[in-house]
Amino acid sequence: MAEEVKKPRRPRRTKKNVEKDVLDAVTSVIEDVGFGKVTLKEIATRAKIEASVFYRRYDNLEELFDDYTRKYDYWFMSVADNMPKNLNDEDAFKWIIQNLAKELYSNKIMQRLLIWELCDENNPVTRRTAVQREILNKSLIQLLEQRFDGSGLDMNVLTAVCISGVYYLILHQNISKFCDVDFSTKAGKKRLEKALDQLISLFFSELRHQQEKHQIAQRLREAGVSQDIIDRCIELK
Repeated sequence: MAEEVKKPRRPRRTKKNVEKDVLDAVTSVIEDVGFGKVTLKEIATRAKIEASVFYRRYDNLEELFDDYTRKYDYWFMSVADNMPKNLNDEDAFKWIIQNLAKELYSNKIMQRLLIWELCDENNPVTRRTAVQREILNKSLIQLLEQRFDGSGLDMNVLTAVCISGVYYLILHQNISKFCDVDFSTKAGKKRLEKALDQLISLFFSELRHQQEKHQIAQRLREAGVSQDIIDRCIELK
C-alpha cells in the first residue's frame, strides 16, 4: 500500500503579517481599479484570507480606507521635509513644486486618492484627507503670504493654481495630450518641470519689481517729492 502523501502545511501567519497582507492587497486593488471599485471579495482573495478575518479588524471598507489613507495625510509635508537646507526662497518654492510633481508621477495610490476625492466629495474619508492636507499645507502658505506681502500678488490663489495644475496634468496624462503636450512622456515631464520653474521665476521677478518701486518711492519722499507726484510717476500696488 502506497504511503499517503502529506501536503505541506502553509506557515501560520501572525496578526501583523495578516494586516500587512491585507494592506498590500488593498494597494494592489486600488492601483488596478481605484478606490471606488474596491471590493471586500477582491481584497480577501489577494490577501488570501477569509472575510471573517477582515471583520475582526475592520467593521467595513470605509473604516479600512480611513486607516489606509492616513499614511497619505502627510504626503505634501513629507516632500517639503526632504528639501535641502540653505536654499533661498525662490529655489525652495521651485524645489517643493518640482518634487511634488515628481512624487505624484510615481505615486499611483496618491493619484487614485485625488481622483476619489473629486468623484466622491461627500465621502467622510475623502473629506478628511482633503481637509487634513490643507491644514498641513497652511504653514507653507503663510510663509509665502509673508514673503509676498505688499507685492500685489495673491499667493494663495497663485499657489493653488500651480499645485492644482500639477495635479490635473498628471491625473490627465493617460487620457490625451493637453495643449498639445503629452505629459506622460519623458519630454512632456521635462517641459512641465521647465514651465514650473519659469512660472515661479515670474512670481519672484514681480516681487522684486514691486520692492524696487517701493524703494524708489521712499527715496523720493526723503528727497522732499510730494506723494501726489510719486503716485503719478510710480504705480504702487
